[in-house]
Amino acid sequence: MAKTIYKKKIKNGKEYYFYRLRHKNLVTPKDLYALTVKDLDEKIKNLLTDLDYNIIDTKESFEAFFINWLFEVRFLTLKPSTKERYESVYRNYIKNSPLSNIKIKDMALADVQGYYNKLVKEGHSVNCLKMINKLISPCIRYAFNNSILIRDFTGAIVLPKESEETKLNKANKVQPFALDEQKRFVKAIKNHELEILFITALNSGLRQGELLALTWNDINFDRHYIDVNKNAKYVANVSSNGREHSKMIIQTPKTIKSTRKVSIPPSLTEQLKIYRFKQLEQKSLLANLYQDNNLVFCTKFGKYLDSGNIRKRFNKVINSINDNEKDQYRKIAPRKFHDLRHTYATRLFELGEKPKTVQELLGHSDTSVTLGTYTHVLESMKVIAASKLDDLYMSMQTD
Repeated sequence: MAKTIYKKKIKNGKEYYFYRLRHKNLVTPKDLYALTVKDLDEKIKNLLTDLDYNIIDTKESFEAFFINWLFEVRFLTLKPSTKERYESVYRNYIKNSPLSNIKIKDMALADVQGYYNKLVKEGHSVNCLKMINKLISPCIRYAFNNSILIRDFTGAIVLPKESEETKLNKANKVQPFALDEQKRFVKAIKNHELEILFITALNSGLRQGELLALTWNDINFDRHYIDVNKNAKYVANVSSNGREHSKMIIQTPKTIKSTRKVSIPPSLTEQLKIYRFKQLEQKSLLANLYQDNNLVFCTKFGKYLDSGNIRKRFNKVINSINDNEKDQYRKIAPRKFHDLRHTYATRLFELGEKPKTVQELLGHSDTSVTLGTYTHVLESMKVIAASKLDDLYMSMQTD
């Protein structure tokens, strides 16, 4: 047996190797025990490392630490809708995950990377992993900054890149109306209860939440623009105990760039004036039954519109167009309300508007978002541009 400097001690009727560790960061010496010399060496080494880096000695699990960080720290600066989204990520991908029971002080790159690799093999998307990492990485950094972890390894985490197929699928999700489809849609919604909501979406590019939050004070009838400064959304209040029933809230727009002034056609201004007059008549007829929230788009009783109900009515319009269309090739493919925003942007590009202008009107954070979203439009414009050159050269030959 190899010689050792460690003494032996009997503890609870069992013989252990024993070492009393002294360190400048310890108030009193700490006694360490192990059944073998090798195990005791490892314990001493690990504890000395923690003490040298002034790491807090905690047995708290990663999940317990994460819950406290998310709900007591991270939530302090988040909007209610973001809280709801993050709580969902925690519940579906972090709660009871392979990372949950690892001690936070022992968390290492291999643990997190291994979990991400497992999710990739199970078929989870790149976006899903990015969202999970958007929570785990700052939590790890918080632990490092508070002397719970020896190092911040988040910079070494490797996330998979999106495949060309995934990028293509994303682009295909953007389905603006072709010009002919837009004309038929506008014709179909004539005198529809939500006609002006649809028309405003087509002529302003506002997101649904921005439209539902609009008040009459946000519309400048003289200078023909809409002041976008808030967003309406049904959101559930969440906490570490779970989530409550959803309720309508008004919050700041999606990004800083989303707060903007959007110029609208004078024809839309006139339609909104007529719509406003009819709304005031409705309010007068209902008297005390009307809840005056000063909303532009609301129920006949002045309450906020339900996004699910809007979706159903929107789909009903598309179905009615298709039911009256005998030519299978002219039927309109299923669309989302958000495609009205995409239609607005597409028409602007087709009219030769610059990406920077479209970005500002849509409230995107930068032009890369705009260009990435409307790749299909720009590609088709390249074909049109090439054909124009061909026409030019043909005319030159005939002159």
